[in-house]
Amino acid sequence: MMIAIIGAGVSGLSCAWWLQRQGVAVRVFEAAERVGGKVSTLAADALCEQGPNMLLLDEELQQWLAELGLSPLWPERGSGLRHVLRSGRYRPLPSGPWQLLAGSFLSWPAKWALLRGLLRPGSPKEAEASLAEFCRRRFGQEVLDKLLDPLAGGVFAGDPEELALEETLPRLARAAAQPLPLWRGLWRQRTARARMCTLQGGLQQLPQRLARDLDVRLGAPVTALRRDGEGWRLRTREGWTRAERVVLALPADAAAELLHPLAPEMADICRRIPYAPLAVVSTLLDGEAMDRPLPGYGALHPSGEGALTLGHLTVSNIYPHVCPAGTRLVTSFIGGRRHPESLESSDAALLNGLNAELEKLFGMRGKPLAQYLARWPQALPQGTGLQRRLRGAAAPWSGRGLHLCANWLDGASLPDCLGKGRRLAKQLAARASGFA
Repeated sequence: MMIAIIGAGVSGLSCAWWLQRQGVAVRVFEAAERVGGKVSTLAADALCEQGPNMLLLDEELQQWLAELGLSPLWPERGSGLRHVLRSGRYRPLPSGPWQLLAGSFLSWPAKWALLRGLLRPGSPKEAEASLAEFCRRRFGQEVLDKLLDPLAGGVFAGDPEELALEETLPRLARAAAQPLPLWRGLWRQRTARARMCTLQGGLQQLPQRLARDLDVRLGAPVTALRRDGEGWRLRTREGWTRAERVVLALPADAAAELLHPLAPEMADICRRIPYAPLAVVSTLLDGEAMDRPLPGYGALHPSGEGALTLGHLTVSNIYPHVCPAGTRLVTSFIGGRRHPESLESSDAALLNGLNAELEKLFGMRGKPLAQYLARWPQALPQGTGLQRRLRGAAAPWSGRGLHLCANWLDGASLPDCLGKGRRLAKQLAARASGFA
């Protein structure tokens, strides 16, 4: 049996690697000339991540990295402090609900609302709400404006009114669906804390290592997909290839094009999945060129602050090795779901606006030593109610040998993508062995 995987992003490569490990023949088709999708590391004056900036490791994933020969590089001590922009100035972000209740970040009425929300039992209907609807009803508008709004923008580049709770914060959604106080539902789901890391040479080392021993065809877009008896046929530039099963691990709109002749309902849902566009800018500065350098990890910007960026990551605080001694590296994120028009500006206009913001917020003086800008028109798929519909439409096709494994379904983070690839590989290998 040969399984064809269309797309060499992290989800597809993870699935292929685990399939091959279990003795299943697998071939990966990738339209681009490189693997990794949005995982992209630029090695220039500094080591700049132009896509995902970190990897969260639990014990299982750390063991897998060791097996791959990849060693995690841990953040500097004291670099975990986050900030939120408030009235034009940065304020430290409390690290948890009890710190929120004890500190001055929230007003007393908001603290009481937060406490009541943690004590109130949930219901299945509540778990189906949007992030904004859930937060507003349970904790109030102030918690939404000061906490969830910058989280939605900084982590998901999204709009909390659009993002679905169950798709973006599934642990919180599961807790909210139980007839228990919310804090108890969260406590029951507690797991070992994952640790943030990067990799020597950048995160791009991960997809490159996964692909190293696989049959990956680069520059090989699949332009048609057809049912062929109990199996499938795929058309590439080299002609038609037969496979017993097919895994779609490519962007949602590209998947829709292949699916339309076969499953128009599923294709329509894929076509409608929204993406947030992003411009990611790495700014290298002389170490003395900031009057007000921000300590810790970086900062998030609530939409009400009117900032150009969604936030900044103070990379050289977290991983000093990524830039030369005596310099600072800051990564900034522009655009997102609520401000896609920002990416209509030229590179020069974006950089001028960013530098004005760095001068205002950080006291940047003079010109940066270097700046690198990457544009991602489809940076982050947004978790909305469409994913629930997609699961229903896709379920019958898995029995026919067509599977979905991409960042637009069941989580977009690197651990999500690695995990879903491994789970699907396990299912497919079991079927290949006749056990399922």
